[in-house]
Amino acid sequence: MSTSIFWQELSKAEPQLAKQEVHDAMEGINAILQPHFPDVAAELLQHHSEGNAGRYDLIITAHGSVEHFQEVMELVQSAPKLDLFAQVVAFRARTDTEGFSMTMGDFSLGTADILVAHYADAGRVGLQLWFGKPIPQDFVDHAKHMSFILLDHAIGEYDFAIKIGPVEFMEEETGQQTTSLTQFPAVLDAFWREDLKHTAIFPTGDNEWAGFELVSNTDPDDKLFVQRNESAMALVGRADMLWRLEVQAEISNSDELEKVREFEDQLETLLTQTQEGISTQITLHGNLRSMSWQVSDSPAALGKAQKLADSFSQIEFEISSEFDPQWQDYLRWVA
Repeated sequence: MSTSIFWQELSKAEPQLAKQEVHDAMEGINAILQPHFPDVAAELLQHHSEGNAGRYDLIITAHGSVEHFQEVMELVQSAPKLDLFAQVVAFRARTDTEGFSMTMGDFSLGTADILVAHYADAGRVGLQLWFGKPIPQDFVDHAKHMSFILLDHAIGEYDFAIKIGPVEFMEEETGQQTTSLTQFPAVLDAFWREDLKHTAIFPTGDNEWAGFELVSNTDPDDKLFVQRNESAMALVGRADMLWRLEVQAEISNSDELEKVREFEDQLETLLTQTQEGISTQITLHGNLRSMSWQVSDSPAALGKAQKLADSFSQIEFEISSEFDPQWQDYLRWVA
């Protein structure tokens, strides 16, 4: 469904929405949104910067469902300027968690009541959670559900979905260092940047590569050779590098291999000189060589790859892309 249709309908409804209270306006926006994008939702927050009195931040959320993040990005990137909104924002941002809590019936749980330990898990962050206060037995399941909501508020929708791996509730007493969820966002940021090396800084200079071989358990002649660009680790999780570009080619001889390598080098130069993409890995399975890049603009990267491939007429390339904000294809090789 074209995003332009939604924005056109919202623009027409804007004068009426401007007269409504925030809750009614938000319901009206979602009534327009849902027929076109049923898996995402709109939320409104009062905008407080100078010169924007009476205007809102329009937040587009997928409620943490990564499979619908692309729709969120497309809606935000195509948003026109509308008088009612100071800005259109992708995903729920982090909430100030100092003293933040929620209540279900007579039971209250806050970020200060959740203790967090963290560890590296295949390039992402695994969490172990403890409750920092007694939880009535009949409220344990409710408390776990509330904890996920509090995590989403504390970490933010995007970071929770992209950076966090397994989350486990622990029953035994913790014998390790923990942090309250109130303080955990800063700990997460430091661990992501310093320990996992996801600095978000585009690497310069020559890439560092690691290579290894995987052998089938049933057929020792069935081997997969993998070369992984360790330098790309810096960009994992960056909010503008969400698509994976893949180029495959069947190689029959050393001359064709040389041509394919030349193609790789030229495409890498085209993408890195504007910092719109970086090579992530190369695999060889039999005669099939697969080359992957993580890119910021899928259509543009596809266009560059196809145009370059056309100049290598002696090689048949298969070019495709997929939405991969979690870098799953790249991180599958990380222990």
